[in-house]
Amino acid sequence: MSEATASTEPSPSQGPSDPGPGASGAGGSGPGAQGPAARIGLLLGPALAMGILALPMGGLAWDGHLVLAMLVLMATWWITEAIPLAATALVPIIVIPLIGIDVTVGGRGQLVCATEGACLEALGEAPALARTLGLGDLGSYYSNPVVLLYIGGFLLGIAIERWGLSTRIAYGLVARGGARPGLMLAGFIGAAGFISMWISNTSTSLILTPLALSVAAGSAVGGREDPKFASALVLSIAYAATIGGLATPIGTPPNGIALTQLRLQGIEVSFGQWMAVGLPVVIVLLPIAWFILSRGLKVDAKGAAGAQARVRQELAKLGPLSPPEARTAMIFFLIAGLWMISTLVAEWIGANLLSGGRIDSGHVDTIIATLGALLLFIVPAGGREKRPLLIWDDAKKIPWGILLLFGGGLALAAAADLSGLSPWLATGLQGLTGLHPAIVIFLIGLLVIVITEFASNIATISLMGPVLLSVATNNPDLSAAAFIVPAAMAASMGFAMPVGSASNAIAYGTGKVKQADMIRRGLMLNLCALIVLTIVGLTLAPLVLGAAAGG
Repeated sequence: MSEATASTEPSPSQGPSDPGPGASGAGGSGPGAQGPAARIGLLLGPALAMGILALPMGGLAWDGHLVLAMLVLMATWWITEAIPLAATALVPIIVIPLIGIDVTVGGRGQLVCATEGACLEALGEAPALARTLGLGDLGSYYSNPVVLLYIGGFLLGIAIERWGLSTRIAYGLVARGGARPGLMLAGFIGAAGFISMWISNTSTSLILTPLALSVAAGSAVGGREDPKFASALVLSIAYAATIGGLATPIGTPPNGIALTQLRLQGIEVSFGQWMAVGLPVVIVLLPIAWFILSRGLKVDAKGAAGAQARVRQELAKLGPLSPPEARTAMIFFLIAGLWMISTLVAEWIGANLLSGGRIDSGHVDTIIATLGALLLFIVPAGGREKRPLLIWDDAKKIPWGILLLFGGGLALAAAADLSGLSPWLATGLQGLTGLHPAIVIFLIGLLVIVITEFASNIATISLMGPVLLSVATNNPDLSAAAFIVPAAMAASMGFAMPVGSASNAIAYGTGKVKQADMIRRGLMLNLCALIVLTIVGLTLAPLVLGAAAGG
């Protein structure tokens, strides 16, 4: 699922300041809700974990065996939502220090597996400075620089929504789409795709869906609304919001999970480098979504004119650009511009401020995000507003649960690597080396899409981390990015089911979309996305991100 567990269906009449239940993406099915699957999962998780411990695992050290049991427990609770997703992400804090995973420090200062079995065989001899993986180490995973990057990104998105800048951008782009139904549909797709690059997919859908419903009503002729046109409009927002989030590291949480997984492999990825991969994917998939949704779309000329008039009316209601909007826009363009050249900024800092030293461009991205957040709390809103652009009450809207999910997923992946579980899985996956990498990437993407149609996208990519790192180990001709990046993007591709994403749930909740229609169109888009992501995994991801290895 995309960002949220979408078993609730927020009303599309809710405005941007009222994101509806579950919009933050980490709270579970709804306020206090616990269905039969959750109750079963609560007991099934520990039972399966105990079953894993009882099974013999040839070649796997006991530490790795315990981590595998923890992985199964967390997977069961995440998939069934037995407890809130973010609460499950706290399990490693309790379990991992009690396992006593042996680690040592490698040549680049990173922790290295020193557990008995495959790990010690790889090291050649027991290290002199071995120690156990402790709570202090886990803290670094929960406060990873990517987590801090997301805090800054969330605050920027909150300011953009708070002052209505996203609404103005959306209405302006849709108004320029033209009166023809295909062009109007393209306007909605372009608006949703661009906005969701910077704010959550859920918020993008909540901003644009009421406008789509208004436009559909405005196109009615003789009191009758064209159901195909209305369905295409609301689906275009759901699909484009999901696709647009792929373009930037902050566009959707699985992108951030991918960044942390790549860092486990010594691959530092900057904001601009991610965009060099993600933006082409978006540029290809948005027209494909438009083609799938626009087929057979016909609107009476009078209805099309009415729809266009409705858009212009909504845009006129916004009035001139307000001082808070203008100042928020200035900070947004400043931060976005710095993000895109963060590699150059990192080189300048190293040469001029660190006496020739080096700072990772990914860490510079986090510094830039934090700078943007501070500016939002410092710069006066202007006009009649006697306050800064953001106050701390606004910061309470940050989906803190997502940040815990980041930490839990990274801690789980690190424990799998440091306990010897990932090398053990790699041995079990050696059969994949006989397959062409394109087939491997396609099959991984297919598996991730199937899971994410019914489970949280963040949980899905977090659970896949050990598997993906193992697959990368078995394919020395391609970097880890070739497998991790397409899989992370696939985790957002829940197009076919109403529960596949919060955006899908919002579209379905309008009553304008039939489930069969969503499944048919969503499966077509899923297939196209899989093909695109496979090509990206073979070409663009290794080309752009492979060069970042060794950071």
